[in-house]
Amino acid sequence: MTRIIKTSITLLSILLLSWALPTIYKFICSTPYESPLTLYSCVIHDFVTFTFGNDDNVAGVDMHGTSYSDHQFDSIMPTIFFNRLAKEGRLPDRIDDKQFDLKTVERSNFVFRSKPSDLNKPHIPLHMLMESMPKDGILRMPSDVFRITDQGLEFVKMSGNCIDREKSTRFTHALQKRGFIFPAQAVAVNASTHKAYDNGCLLIDKEGQAFHMKQIQGRPYIRRIIHADTISFKHAFLTEFPDRRLLGFLVDNQGNLFATESSDLSIHQLPLSTFNPTQDRIVIAGDMFYWTIIRERNDGEHLSAIRAADYKLVGTQELEFPQAKWKQIRKWIFPFRLEFISFADKYLKPRLVDSSWQAIWFNILLAIGYWLRLNRKDTTTLIHIVGIMLLGLFAFIPLIVQYGGKRTQET
Repeated sequence: MTRIIKTSITLLSILLLSWALPTIYKFICSTPYESPLTLYSCVIHDFVTFTFGNDDNVAGVDMHGTSYSDHQFDSIMPTIFFNRLAKEGRLPDRIDDKQFDLKTVERSNFVFRSKPSDLNKPHIPLHMLMESMPKDGILRMPSDVFRITDQGLEFVKMSGNCIDREKSTRFTHALQKRGFIFPAQAVAVNASTHKAYDNGCLLIDKEGQAFHMKQIQGRPYIRRIIHADTISFKHAFLTEFPDRRLLGFLVDNQGNLFATESSDLSIHQLPLSTFNPTQDRIVIAGDMFYWTIIRERNDGEHLSAIRAADYKLVGTQELEFPQAKWKQIRKWIFPFRLEFISFADKYLKPRLVDSSWQAIWFNILLAIGYWLRLNRKDTTTLIHIVGIMLLGLFAFIPLIVQYGGKRTQET
C-alpha cells in the first residue's frame, strides 16, 4: 500500500512539474517582443516598417534600410496619414494614375483578421439573420435565431422558444431552389448594429458550394456563388467594409484563399501559398491601391502585396523574428512541456508541446547523479534511472526527494 501511495505521488508530481517548471522558467527568463508593423507603400512600391518613435526622428524604414522622418513617412504612406496630410495641405493629386480622392481613400481602407482560436473554439449552432433593408434605415437585432439541420433551415422565436415554421419553410425552399444541399459546412454572419449596412450571411453547403443569403423585408434573398466544379469551399468569412466592394473571403479544401465581390459575386483567387484558417493567422490591410497580406508564424511573418484593382502579386517579403536565447536554452533543459491552454483554440485541456531531443544529454547527467547518490543496483533504481533519462527534471526532483535520503539513513 505504501508503494502504491509513493508511486501515485511521484506520478502526480511529474505531471505538475512538467507544467510548473517550464512556466516558471519562461516567467523569469522571457523578454517581451512585438512584431513590427510592416505595410506596402503605394508611393515607393516597397514594404516599410513602422518604428513608432524607437529611434530619434525616424518613423519608418524600408526593406533597403532607408530611414524616413515623420514628415517623409507621412508622404510615402498617404492612405494611412491622409488626415494629417490634408490638414497640412500635402495630399497628392494622383497615385498610380488614380485620382487621390479623400473620401474614396477613407472608405477603401480596411483590416481583416483571422486567427485559429476564432474557428477552433466551441460554437453554439444558432445564428442571427438581420433585416438588411429596414424601412427606416436603422439596423436592429432580430427577434429570432436560425439553425441549419440535415433537413433545412429553422427559425426559432426567442420570445416563446418555438419554431417559426412558415418562415423556416420559406427560406428552406429558397435555398433548395438555388441548389443548396443540407446540412451546411460553414455559416459566416456578423449580427451587430455597430455597422453601416448588413450583408446577411455566407453559407457553404454539404457539397462545398457557397451561397449568399440576406433577409429583405422578411423575404429570403439567395444568390449562389458560381465557381469551377473543381473548387470545393470549406471556410467562409463575411465582410462589411465601408466601400461595400467585398462580400467576403472563401477558403477551399486545398487551402486557396478567394476574395468575393458583392456586385457580381465574382471570386478571385489571391496569389498566396496554402492557407489553413484552423492553424494559420492572417491579417489583410487594404486600401484603394494595394493590399498587404501578413501570414503570421511562430518564427516570423510572410508578407505579400497585391494590387487592389486586379489582385495581382506585386511583392513578397520574409521577416524573421529574432531567436530568443531563453527558448534555445530551454530545449537543452526540458524534454517537453505540459500546457493546458493554447492560442490555437479556447479549450482547457492537457497537451504536450515542444518535444526536444537535445534534453537527453542533461537527462543522462541527472540519471548519473541519481545513481551516484543512491549507489544501488536493484530493479527499482534501474526503473527510476530510465524514467529520469526520459523525463529529466520532472522525474529527478520527486525521486530524489523520496529516495535520495535513504542512503544517508542506511549509513
